[in-house]
Amino acid sequence: MQVKKLIRIEQIKILNYIPFQILLGLYVVAIVLGLVIYPLIDRQIPVISLSDLFRFPDVWSFMTWITEPYNILLALIVIMITTNEFSNHTFKTQVVFGLGRRELLAQKIVLIFLLAALATILIGLTSVLLGLTHSYKITPGLVFENSWKLLPYFLSSITYMIIGLFIALLIKNTALSILSFIGFRTFVEPVLFLIFREKEIRWFFPMRANTQLTPLPDLIEIFQRKMNSEEAVDPSSIDILPKGLPLWANILLVAGYATIIIFFSFRIMDRKRLS
Repeated sequence: MQVKKLIRIEQIKILNYIPFQILLGLYVVAIVLGLVIYPLIDRQIPVISLSDLFRFPDVWSFMTWITEPYNILLALIVIMITTNEFSNHTFKTQVVFGLGRRELLAQKIVLIFLLAALATILIGLTSVLLGLTHSYKITPGLVFENSWKLLPYFLSSITYMIIGLFIALLIKNTALSILSFIGFRTFVEPVLFLIFREKEIRWFFPMRANTQLTPLPDLIEIFQRKMNSEEAVDPSSIDILPKGLPLWANILLVAGYATIIIFFSFRIMDRKRLS
């Protein structure tokens, strides 16, 4: 079936689903409020100026880092939409009318990519607006210098939602799926990270690897640039920046996780009862 037809079918379902509208609205409002709230926070900090993080090219790192938890809302949207199709027998009805099980899952994957694209565009526009209003110097090269960081953010958004989709397919119940996702994100993995804090394996946990796609901005480099200092500071001597895998390794790791989860999601969809 054509992608356009899958999108059209999904659009008809989600536009009439009020929880989808509420959660997506909350996500957009949270992003927009950031334009107002972040500069206000800066005025409450007399020593460290957050304005430095709002300027090009550092605003790209700051925005992708600080808005990474917002992707939890997108994952909840996917969970609620998917489990709702089980409880309302929508999946089963679509199969009766000729849609294949894999096409049902393809609908959700297309939706995930569209939501991730929307999120990335919103973060990009917000970053540009903050950068334009706080930067002393604006040139095309400076504006787009770190804009590539939107690509790891896009992958991070997709992975959050794919994990949410997998949990929803596995459990089918909305409340239990949401609790499982949030519990895994905020409790299970952090506890495992502490247990294995002396082991390198802690950086290979799926949620940890995903968050490391959008790491904390390099505060040392920003400070050096602001002070016009030519003397390099060894980051290892100052325990501020998070350690972990190189970005390229994180990208490969997270892409691998996403691929594996999608594979098993198709396997589950092939065997799962649709009601």
